[in-house]
Amino acid sequence: MKRTFIIGIVIAFLFPLGSGAQTVKSLDECIQQAMDNNLTLKSGRIAIERAKELQATAFNIDKTGFSMSQDPTAGGSPDNSLSVSQSFAFPTVYTTRHGLLKAETNLEKARLEVSVNELVREVTGAYYQLLYAKENIKIAQEQDKIYKHFVFLASAKFNSGETNRLELIQAERLYNENQLEIQKAERELKNIQLTLQQWLNTEERIEPQEDSLPVLTFSSLRPLDISQTPFNRIYENRLKVSEKNLSLQRQEFLPDFNFSLRNQFLWKGFNPYSIERERFEPGNFMGFEVGISLPLFFGEQRAKTRAAQKEVDMLRAEQENALSSLQKEYQAGINAYENAKASVDYYLNTGNKQAEEMARISQLAYEKGEIAYVEYIQNLKTAVEIHLQYATAVNELNQVIIRLNFLQGKYGGI
Repeated sequence: MKRTFIIGIVIAFLFPLGSGAQTVKSLDECIQQAMDNNLTLKSGRIAIERAKELQATAFNIDKTGFSMSQDPTAGGSPDNSLSVSQSFAFPTVYTTRHGLLKAETNLEKARLEVSVNELVREVTGAYYQLLYAKENIKIAQEQDKIYKHFVFLASAKFNSGETNRLELIQAERLYNENQLEIQKAERELKNIQLTLQQWLNTEERIEPQEDSLPVLTFSSLRPLDISQTPFNRIYENRLKVSEKNLSLQRQEFLPDFNFSLRNQFLWKGFNPYSIERERFEPGNFMGFEVGISLPLFFGEQRAKTRAAQKEVDMLRAEQENALSSLQKEYQAGINAYENAKASVDYYLNTGNKQAEEMARISQLAYEKGEIAYVEYIQNLKTAVEIHLQYATAVNELNQVIIRLNFLQGKYGGI
């Protein structure tokens, strides 16, 4: 028995947290951990590095050709030569291609910015949902104390013969139902914790740093400046990529250039016809060739150019539609914010005080026998509902503010 007890102490010392490790974190710490661990952001960073590497391919010139020819019947003529040939596109093609690849790099950066904005929104939303769930549990636990006291009073009255058993049954029912509400709220809390763990890519159970549900503030009620949002930047960069691609397709109508350089080459060991072959005394012959390739059959390229133009037009229409929807969504968010703010202000200024006063007066009146248990129960329920409605109003306000900050792109630069 003693040995088992010692082993238990050793295990508890080595593994104090167990599989359900809990860590207290602030919102900023959660966001930083999410940004460090999130696989989507890691993939986005790699995509940017890949795009940067591909920029070096803009000046990709065709392979240099080397050839050696020797005609045994041609003596020492230049036909027996070593040749070097090279072809390249019109010079502006390379600069246009580099512009296209640079635009694709900027597009990957814009995509990463949008991913960061979305990740911070999700982490922030889950964090405050977790605080909201904890607030619901706290309200239910406070209610548990009141119902437990109600059961005590009803039991005392029943035992003294002051009331019938119905009042005691009602008290026990309220207490048991509140226990179920506590269990339900605790399960909801665990689900939200799992969601937050998923965004942080961790097995740790996150405990918010705050002890109560705070009310967020939103000071920017100005119209949405779409040009400064990550959503607009990603559309702008997509459009630039499309426009650069169109420019590159037009560049394909320009000619290509090629040249070759030949030098007399004599391989004395290869002379199957025993022909006298010597170099000319003045020196080796050297020749060159310069050429140009013109697109005489350009139907395919013309079709590609028209398709590239259609893609530009399509993206412009898509951008206009998306940003118009974003503007309307932001305005709807402002309206939701004003409604939620009015509700929170009401509870802070009036509702919460009334609920506390109602619960206090009802408690005293019931203990003194001034009101019946039916009225007492109704007053208690009303007081609890007010507290729950206040917590819900705060959560709705916080989530609306988080959404508005997301639409403004506030989180994109983190």
